[in-house]
Amino acid sequence: MRARRREAERRPLQPRAPAAAPAGRAMPSECDSLKPRSDGSRTPLQWYSGAQSRMRRPSLLLRDVIKCSLLVLGVWLLYILKLSYTPEECGGRKMQYVDPERMKRAQRHAQQVLQRECRPAFAKRAMAQLFEGRYSADLAPFVQKAPDASGAEYKYDPPFGFRKFSSKVQSLLETLPEHGFPRHWEAKACRRCVVIGSGGILHGLGLGPALNQFDVVIRLNSAPIEGYSDHVGNKTTIRMTYPEGAPLSDAEYHATDLFVAVLFKSVDFNWLQAMAKNETLVSSRNHLSGVLGGRHSRL
Repeated sequence: MRARRREAERRPLQPRAPAAAPAGRAMPSECDSLKPRSDGSRTPLQWYSGAQSRMRRPSLLLRDVIKCSLLVLGVWLLYILKLSYTPEECGGRKMQYVDPERMKRAQRHAQQVLQRECRPAFAKRAMAQLFEGRYSADLAPFVQKAPDASGAEYKYDPPFGFRKFSSKVQSLLETLPEHGFPRHWEAKACRRCVVIGSGGILHGLGLGPALNQFDVVIRLNSAPIEGYSDHVGNKTTIRMTYPEGAPLSDAEYHATDLFVAVLFKSVDFNWLQAMAKNETLVSSRNHLSGVLGGRHSRL
């Protein structure tokens, strides 16, 4: 027994044979386990990359279409702007196109108004009829000196009144040389008036000679004269404006009989006082005091 045990201990151990495969199924060999897949299927990572590339193609195409559309739209807008603002050179100035028929109608209408009989107090009666009892025909056009600041104009804050500014208003009235219309206006019992704004609708109509024939020409804000007298005339009876809307050019005040300041804000009182006393304001908003400072005799 001992000899058999020693012989068994000396015999090397044999590797165990693999278990038999079930019937009808062969065991995979080592080569089969390392053989790459040839059925054409992709791994999840490869499928995701392919799907992502297919999704990028439509987005890139859409981006190119949007770029081309924006480019075409920009070129079209530039072309439209060029057609709209193509000027005609006239006397060194750019002049917009005006329909000749419109020009003739405007000039004919202006002459018809001048040839009509002047109607005294026509504007007052029209305002009273339009607003009925809400309009007073005896309302003074300008602020007058008052011994006591108890009138209706001192019940409300600017721009509806002068409450809290009564002393400053009275001080300004003491500084200003006139508080009503010039005396030479009283020579005519009836005066034709025209109001000219700063919108530019008269440009190119050639109404300058007709507008100069009106007795009173009221220009609003910065309505220009210099360089446009053929269309808007060069006569200015009243320049009515608020501080920020006053013209900057010194040439716009040479032929002005009256400069009427319309005060809307509390700071406008300081502007008018500086202009009347030929002072300079530090605020950049009131930059017009230097332009109008030497013209307080016309206020």
